Amino acid sequence: MTPLVAVTSLILAGYFALVLVGLFSPSTDPQRGMATGFLMFVATGLLGMGALLWYGARSGRRHLVIGVLVVCLLPTLSLVARAIYLIHRWWSDR
Repeated sequence: MTPLVAVTSLILAGYFALVLVGLFSPSTDPQRGMATGFLMFVATGLLGMGALLWYGARSGRRHLVIGVLVVCLLPTLSLVARAIYLIHRWWSDR
């Protein structure tokens, strides 16, 4: 179960790093407050996912660790599916 926890924690850390870059980037946009609020909401969700991962790893609940991993992999899988769709569309239009 340790490799699953390591992979999931690295993915969560990467997502959290992207949120922190967005939070601390300089901007003069008038809607900056709304963006900051949304990024804080996402950061809280990521911290909650990290807590679920920690609890699953600590208590030996493999299904909880796999569940967090699946939720973390969904954005990656949607990008792959979109790329396959675009390649298929490009190929069929040719």
